[in-house]
Amino acid sequence: MSGAARRIGLIFGSRSVEREISIMTASKIYEVLLSLQDQFETLPIFITAEGTWLTGEAVRDLLTVDAEIRKLAERSVVAGTAERSKLDAEKLRLNRDRYIPLLDNLDRGQSATGVDPLFLAPDPSVGTLVPQQERKGWLRKQLHPTIDVAFPVIHGTHGEDGTIQGLCELADLPYVGAGVTASAIGMDKIISKLIFQGAGLPVVEGVGITRRELLEDEAAVAKGIERRLSYPVVVKPAVAGSSVGIGMAHNAGEALSLAKLAMRFSSRVLIERAVEQRIEVQCGVLGNHALTVSECEEIINSGEVVGYRDKYPEDTQPGSADLAPSIIPARIPKTLADEIRSMAAAAFKAIDSRGISRVDFLIDSAAMKPYVNEVNTMPGSLSFTLWEGSGVKPAELVIRLVELALEAHREKRSTHFKSTEGRALVDRRHLVTPGK
Repeated sequence: MSGAARRIGLIFGSRSVEREISIMTASKIYEVLLSLQDQFETLPIFITAEGTWLTGEAVRDLLTVDAEIRKLAERSVVAGTAERSKLDAEKLRLNRDRYIPLLDNLDRGQSATGVDPLFLAPDPSVGTLVPQQERKGWLRKQLHPTIDVAFPVIHGTHGEDGTIQGLCELADLPYVGAGVTASAIGMDKIISKLIFQGAGLPVVEGVGITRRELLEDEAAVAKGIERRLSYPVVVKPAVAGSSVGIGMAHNAGEALSLAKLAMRFSSRVLIERAVEQRIEVQCGVLGNHALTVSECEEIINSGEVVGYRDKYPEDTQPGSADLAPSIIPARIPKTLADEIRSMAAAAFKAIDSRGISRVDFLIDSAAMKPYVNEVNTMPGSLSFTLWEGSGVKPAELVIRLVELALEAHREKRSTHFKSTEGRALVDRRHLVTPGK
């Protein structure tokens, strides 16, 4: 990549149960982008819990403090007892005195260091960010500098699910990661399972239920589960990430209870046969056309399922992505690893992904049979640890992601959005006498 530095809009936060995870991811990306200042200028954009877009020094401060806390946590893991106690105390102090007040003030749109409300206009003729308080006359007002590429790192709803990607499409703005369709499919565990089945990929048997079905007739839901599956089963929200609301049920009562919990986060729930003796692995896939597949990473879980606290423990290994403890490469036979890597590329293509995705697998350890579990698009796929274990450094990964975003946008420009057939239809309609 050459020429003047490109301005990157790093978008994070938003209305999601995973927004704290989004802040952690954004702080990592922000550090990498700052190390590449000869190539990129970064504009961090925080979306509050109510959906307000903000930038300014307070947003930068939030990312900086999060990085400081993360580094203290990483040092604490390898420190001696006395030093660990000091580091943990400093981490708690930073969290209490700086991080929480910064986040609370941003959610209120206030800060001592200043915030600047803005929004992305869904209009390619504007081509830039617009001051929020001036929406009524934004075409006549002074606008913010344009951003060249959006780098959305919003985990979960209102970001990872295709919504922010759709806004970028309307604004005709290049953006990092999968498109609208792949993002939406990757977020929806029921629909993605159907697509994997259609592509001939092995998946664990499952049943989807809706919130309305559960509210109207719990007994019928329980019978439907037992007719299709045997206990134990895994219950999870159909549209949610970071293993929020997931659990294992051993009988109908537990299944209904967990389904009610999952329904808090999604209007539909997926219930699957539990693979009790299992190995959980994941592979990253990078590219638009020519694909690079990472090593297989083995997740070390601490219970019946990998839950939120497994993925985001309070203590992290140095250099980790704040994920569950893992081993790279996974402790599985090479032939099985090669099969899984091939399946990862096939799942990536099946949902028409691009840029970067991470494909999660369950392996029945008795039969050594792999099942595609789900595909995580941006930003769930951003694991620096996995890619470093595969020989790709964080800076190289970020540069490549921006290049892929620009490549995808150039290809989009070759698509026609007008047709002579439409104009001919209008002309014909003008020849029709009204009332005939």
